[in-house]
Parts: sequence; structure tokens; C-alpha cells
Amino acid sequence: MGAMNKSWLPAVPAAIVLALTGCVPGAGGGVADPSPSAAASGGAAVAAATEIQVNKSYWFAGLKVTLGAARVVASSSGTGQAVTVEGVFQNLSSEHPGTPTSSVLLTVGDRTYAEVDNPLQKLPEVPAQRSQPGVYAFAVDEHFVLADAVLVVGKPADRQATVPFTGPDGLVALEPKPLPVTGKVLRENTGSVFMTVSAVEVRSDEPFLHGQAPTGQEFLRLAFSATNNTDAGFAWVFDRDLHLKLPDGTSIATADNCSRAQIYPAPHATATGGLACFLVPAPAHGEYLLSWNRYGKGALRVPVD
Repeated sequence: MGAMNKSWLPAVPAAIVLALTGCVPGAGGGVADPSPSAAASGGAAVAAATEIQVNKSYWFAGLKVTLGAARVVASSSGTGQAVTVEGVFQNLSSEHPGTPTSSVLLTVGDRTYAEVDNPLQKLPEVPAQRSQPGVYAFAVDEHFVLADAVLVVGKPADRQATVPFTGPDGLVALEPKPLPVTGKVLRENTGSVFMTVSAVEVRSDEPFLHGQAPTGQEFLRLAFSATNNTDAGFAWVFDRDLHLKLPDGTSIATADNCSRAQIYPAPHATATGGLACFLVPAPAHGEYLLSWNRYGKGALRVPVD
């Protein structure tokens, strides 16, 4: 039998031959090994998972805290790992220094990480109306996933802030809510002595003395001046004389740890700097009425949406 004529066999493309042999053309026409740049990019992806820019703020006990980089790092003990969370701590008090709360923890799913890595943690005392950088630090284990972490701020008895490291779901920033409410509160029917409310807000913290509302409550705060258009020399505003009627009809007095309503308008003069503060059920909603000496006809409507 003669030699077989191979002219009828289809030509096999070179690319298929190379693929079957496991060879890939290199940049110079030869066969290339797995690229070091590919390995480097894989390493970068792993490294990226150990650092996240949180870029979220929360308000707690008179401090506005803006979180920056969260990183998985070696623990200060030299064994295991820790998480550091950088932040800028802004003191909102007009007079008193403040220190960030140490009542913080991290959660990942049903796991809780509350052990502080003290050598890595730096919580500065911040002067009034100033800002300072600081760091929270926690010991974590091999189950910790940085992208799934949530920072919980405050004790269970407090209004707590919660800050997920990624995404908006679950964010409880406790950001103060200003209300577009102004107007007069009359002490009696002549209208000669009255308060003028200039600003109203709902918030979970008391910035002046670095207080925090209890869980289930928040502060309704009203800044005001007082005017005395009479010759009488006793026109003091006292906290005990102010009341707030809630949407359900209940009347409450001012909150002792927050309110500073006592100011004195001299005859034919106006005094400024009053602050009336009430603890109300959270979330505040509905129509409230602020009265002086329980004079209902002179009360100021305070709607909260």
C-alpha cells in the first residue's frame, strides 16, 4: 500500500495547536510564563481587603466624629491582628473640653469585638470648638471581615450610633435635625412679657456638657430671648415655669441635665441666651406646644415632621 495522500486533511489553526499544548504566545513571539504583573494585581486585591475608607460621620455626646481609614493590622502584642479606625473628633461644646467615648465595639454578623488594643488606640481630649485626630483600635480574630464590620457607639442605655464600614444600610448617625420654627411665647394675656424662640432642633446629644439622651428618647431644644416691656423688675425666665405639651396631650417639664432657660430681662429690655430643653420619645413627631407659666393661649406651636 502506497503512502497516504494528506492533502485532503483540513489545516489546523496555529492558535488551536498552541492552546492544546498549553502554550501562550509571548510578547516577543515566544511562549510566556504566568505574568508577574498578574500575581501583583492579585496581591493588591488581597491588600485592598485590609483597608477601607469609611467616610461617614456620627454625632455622640457633643462630638461630631468623621471616620476615615479602617485597617487590619498586626496587634500590639505581636500575635494576632487588630483593627484600627481613624477619626476626626470635633468638639461641639462652646465651653467644655470633651473626650471621645470609650463605649464602642465592632460587630460582624453575630460576632462582637469589644476588646480594645490599648497601645494602638488614641482618644484625645478635644478643646471646646476644636478638632483633633484620633484612633479606635480593637483586637479581632480570623473570622473578622473588614467590609462587613459595623461600629456601635454608646452603651445600651444610651441612644446608640451605628456606622457600617461599607454601604448606607444600617447607618444611624444621630445627626441633629434643625426645625424651621420661630415665634413668641407669652407669659400672660397682656403680652407685655414674652419669649422669642429663634432656633429649634431635635438631637440625641447635649453638646454643651457632653450628655447623651437615653435609649428611646431624644432632646427637643429651643433657643430663645426674653423681653420685658413693663416697669416690673421681676420678669425672670425659669426652667420650672416652662412646659412642653406632647402630641398625646401629656405635659412635661424641662430636662435638668440639658436645659438652661434662666435669663433675666430688665424693665423695657431684652435678655438673650436662653435654652429650653425637653426629653421626648424618639423619634420626635407631631405637634408640640411650648408654654410659659402654663398660659395655653400664648403657647408656641412646634411641629416636627
